[in-house]
Amino acid sequence: MNMLGILDDVKVVELTGPPSTAFCAKLLADQGAPTIKVEPPGSGDPVRQEPPLIGQESGPGLSSLFLAFNTNKRGITLDIAHPEGRRLLLRLLEDADVVIEGHAPGYLDSIGLGYDVMREVNPGIILTSLTYFGQTGPYKDFKGSDLVAQATGGFLHAVTGSADRPPMGTVLEQMEITAARNGAIAILAAVLQRGQTGEGQHIDVSTMESAVSTPSGLIHPYTFTGRSPRRGSSDGNVMDGMHLSTKDGEVTLTTAGTGGRPMETWAEFLEEPGLIDPKFASRRGRMENWQELYGLVAPKLAQRENLELMEAAMARGLVIGLVQSPEQVVNSPHLAERGALVEMDHPEAGVLKYPGPGFLMDGINPMEGGSPAPLLGEHNHQVYCEELGLSSEELENLRSEGIV
Repeated sequence: MNMLGILDDVKVVELTGPPSTAFCAKLLADQGAPTIKVEPPGSGDPVRQEPPLIGQESGPGLSSLFLAFNTNKRGITLDIAHPEGRRLLLRLLEDADVVIEGHAPGYLDSIGLGYDVMREVNPGIILTSLTYFGQTGPYKDFKGSDLVAQATGGFLHAVTGSADRPPMGTVLEQMEITAARNGAIAILAAVLQRGQTGEGQHIDVSTMESAVSTPSGLIHPYTFTGRSPRRGSSDGNVMDGMHLSTKDGEVTLTTAGTGGRPMETWAEFLEEPGLIDPKFASRRGRMENWQELYGLVAPKLAQRENLELMEAAMARGLVIGLVQSPEQVVNSPHLAERGALVEMDHPEAGVLKYPGPGFLMDGINPMEGGSPAPLLGEHNHQVYCEELGLSSEELENLRSEGIV
């Protein structure tokens, strides 16, 4: 487990669900919460088959998404819908603090594992349900996905893509991750409240509402002013949003850090006096004359290398966005000095490098010294026999019956 163990007294049980379920549990596990991931026997978490896969040349391959979303967990298999599986899960929950699940609303109730049943065996249990549309409302039974959450939450309409083109979704499970972070925050708040009341609660996380609640100039402008933002804010915006080519990559310029004289400052830095033409003095003027402005800026940037350009601009207090490739990010000297990435040795994938949580605690990356994602059923014997007291013969019988 990780070396800090900040949450080492918060026991988590994760029931396999959408990616948000796994990432929510990971956020707690990476801070030391003892976490057991419960997967269906045989197939396991569907994310195990989610591309991109690594190591396919020597076998079926391992999902990079599964490896990334399941660090610092122990893994067991269990058919929770089977009566014996239900009994074993309730035994696990007797001393658990948090359950994280992503089944369709009503499913756990239908198999005798609803919140009321969990609370009977453990009054302090905190059940966290992550679904696309929540446990209530007219959409609660609708199927969903990350892209569906982006669409129904207004994200596609207002944020991604160009104004004159159809909406363009973002990849990398961004709404799943947002929902997972919201879930983790709610769980920690519930743990603190339980310390005062002794009672747990049922947390209802909606992925759609996670998109709605994100303060990115999306919903707030409409609810505050009645004006609806539209995608394409960077179209033709040479100085604040457009990606411009350099000798070895791309950068995004901004007018931040220019002390109220954006074009004069950039004219001096890029050594291009044409930028101080009055037609470029205002944002509106720059947008109306963006092609001419582009013609002045682009040739200057094409002569510069990304890293040198960024360092020189930042040294003057300018704000500039260096578009780095994953290779450049992983090999960044800045991240290396901060210890932002850690290595873990997976029994099948070998030594892999993982980004940390994005913060240090007393200068330490909380994921340092952690463990990789578990193999399917890797900890069955440890959990069922060593902790729940089953014999090896009983475990084998459960396995032969398809219960674990």
